[in-house]
Formats: sequence, structure tokens, C-alpha cells
Amino acid sequence: MASHAAVPAFPFFTSPARSATVRVDDMRLDRVLRYTVVYGIAVGLGAAVSASCFTVTYPTIAFRCNPQIAANGCPETHFCCSDDPAAQGGALPKYEARDIEGGRAPFFSGQNNQLSSTGMCVNLADVPEEFALQDDGAFGCLVPCNPTWSSSQVREVCGRGAICCQTVALEPNDCVTDSETGDLRPVTGADIGGGVSPATRWRPSDHSTHQDPSGTMCGLIADGDSAIRNDCYAQLSVANQRGFCVPETYECGESPSCDDLDG
Repeated sequence: MASHAAVPAFPFFTSPARSATVRVDDMRLDRVLRYTVVYGIAVGLGAAVSASCFTVTYPTIAFRCNPQIAANGCPETHFCCSDDPAAQGGALPKYEARDIEGGRAPFFSGQNNQLSSTGMCVNLADVPEEFALQDDGAFGCLVPCNPTWSSSQVREVCGRGAICCQTVALEPNDCVTDSETGDLRPVTGADIGGGVSPATRWRPSDHSTHQDPSGTMCGLIADGDSAIRNDCYAQLSVANQRGFCVPETYECGESPSCDDLDG
């Protein structure tokens, strides 16, 4: 029997979404890293899975996956957890049993985990309760967070003694030049239709790490309401705005900026 200690990350992929029950609240809405150790979250250790004559040891946070797909590539020991905390109106996400001031329904995480096109395979058995979601559809998943949040926002969502670590690195085509400032920066859904170069239509081929290519899930969430749809579009992002809450004793890996990727 051969033994493999690590498994390479899956490449980015998209697929038609499964049917989903959309949960929303107000507005008629009822709704990079290489990890090593996360407070007993043994990343780099984890579950041993037998595959023919090989025993593959998967870390707690194994590799990228698409929560929309039933056959998302996660090992049997893992669940595909969304890493996107985007919420209505750009607010902090409202998660079950977490007292988040001003929190509003997340578009692609918590109860709407299966609407996300981006996530990570997580061994839920390894996640300590204080770092785990309590929401139906994502129970036991690590709490999603945005690495670009302020320290007070991270504390509000992740809790004291926690930090937010980016899960996936940006790719060169995730970056655009802002027409007003001339700055190179990560693209967002607010750029759809103009204001950046190269222009983005948020098609699957336009970027590498963008949430909800083509805006399909935003359309499902909106159910014909243009205000909800446009808000959802505006909250779409690429890898720099996606992460998980982890203990402050953990050291986040380096993730390149758009300036680093330029040229």
C-alpha cells in the first residue's frame, strides 16, 4: 500500500446548478492558503481515505470545490463549504446563533451554501464548535469571512481571538484597471457593464475565481425583483474577498495582490 500525504488542489470549474430552496429575509428575502494547524483543525493531517491500493490523507481543508454540484469532488469525509460571506446591501452576513450586529442574509453561504459556485472541501468533524456555522445546509462548516474587512468587522463575525484567512489566491485575470483612478485592483460585480479595463460581463471565461459566473444564482435569488438582482450582482467578488475564520494563533499564507500579478 502506497501512502500520499497531500492532494493537489482542484482547478476552478463551474457547472449547472442543482435546484435549490432560496432563503432570504427582508426585501422579500427570507435570506492560498496552505493550512498547517488551525486550533486543533489539523490541516495537513486529517482523514485517511483508501482508494484502490493507495491511502490518501486529506487535510481538514482539502481543496476547492463547487457547492452547487452534488459530485463536487470532495472525499467522503469532507463537505463542500462556501467561503463567500457576501450579504445583502454589502452588510455583514447574518448566521444562525452568531450575534452579528447589523447582519443581513448571506447570498451564498449559511442556509444558501448550495447557491455558491466557490467553496472548500472541509472535514466537519475537525472543526471546533466555536468556529463552526449552525445554519441548516452548512452546519459544521467553518465561518466564511472577507479578508478585506476591518479588524472590527472580522471580530464581529469571527469572534474574539480569531482572524480571517483568504482561502484561494487571485489569478491575473481577476484583476482590472479602474477607469477613474487608474489603479489595478480585483474586479467585483459592481464593475459589470463598465468602469474598468478590460470590461467584464462576468462570463465564465472572464475571470478565474469569480462567484456566480453569468449571475445565474443572483437571478434565482431575485425571482424577478430587479432591485434584489442588482444588489446581488454588486456583491459578487473574486478570491480576495473570500476566506474562513481561524484562530489568531494561526498564520495566514501569503496571497499575491493585483500589483504582484501585474506583468
